[in-house]
Amino acid sequence: MLAAMSGSPRAVCVTRSVALRRSLRRSLHAAGSTVEFVDDVDRVEGEASLIVIDEPTRDGLTHAQLTALAAGRALIIIGASLEHAATVDGLRADGCNHLIGDGDEPDDSELVVTSGKLASGDLFGLEKYLAWGVRVQEVEVGSYEEKRGALIAVTSCARDAGARRPTVARVESVVDELLMNAMYDAPAAASGEAPRVPIDLGERVAFPARLRWASDGRYFAVSVEDRFGALGKVAIVEHVQRARAERGRPRGTGEAAGAGLGLYFIVSSVTRFIANVALGQRTEVIGLFDLRQGGREVESCARSLHVFGVAR
Repeated sequence: MLAAMSGSPRAVCVTRSVALRRSLRRSLHAAGSTVEFVDDVDRVEGEASLIVIDEPTRDGLTHAQLTALAAGRALIIIGASLEHAATVDGLRADGCNHLIGDGDEPDDSELVVTSGKLASGDLFGLEKYLAWGVRVQEVEVGSYEEKRGALIAVTSCARDAGARRPTVARVESVVDELLMNAMYDAPAAASGEAPRVPIDLGERVAFPARLRWASDGRYFAVSVEDRFGALGKVAIVEHVQRARAERGRPRGTGEAAGAGLGLYFIVSSVTRFIANVALGQRTEVIGLFDLRQGGREVESCARSLHVFGVAR
């Protein structure tokens, strides 16, 4: 995983789009980067902490070229979609950890937060993705009974924030999946054992999950944190690809189908998916839901995906 960048990072953006160049200059400068533009990757010269490429550029690169381009630095792809198998496969390239689906006009705040986190190494906290001053609520969840109460609290808050009914349903399902992953799958992955769901629904797990949620009027954000740091980008990509291949099959059919389909469901239900991982220490998964999105506008995959990580 990429270590924190020091000093004033140099960002090189590969795109011919005038609109995208304007947006990138504005956002990356706000995050403290020096910004340069080139028309193709062959013109990338010198040391750069951050490389930003658009979808046409990515489409012209092989897996090996993507890996080489991202070697020792962060790489952000702009305009590609998780709906495309080639895009998901491209995320396997080392260092290719950030995808923003919006093309010529990506969200300025998302670019500022992403480049700022890469530069500072300060990765954790859903507050970074919301307007300053929002009230963040949190609760520790260590049993099925506590999970039930937490789901009621989160969905009630989502409704109060103005979320439409389909969005509230997605919030509830995503939080449920994230809590199950943090409470049972994460400790099992860390120990190499199979997940064990207790028969006694009141039984508390040894390491409760930390659930947080907040809204700034534009986005409703949820995060779930565990104490294991066992989630990696490879697992995310593999689960998403496997679940895409199995799309349409009932959940739980086939060998080990549940975990992959659960993760795919999360990625396909949120507007933005962010995973912050300190290997062996903690994992925080953040999901953002666009409160302005109507029921007919819901996409089948997140518009952006980010995996941040630091070494043990």
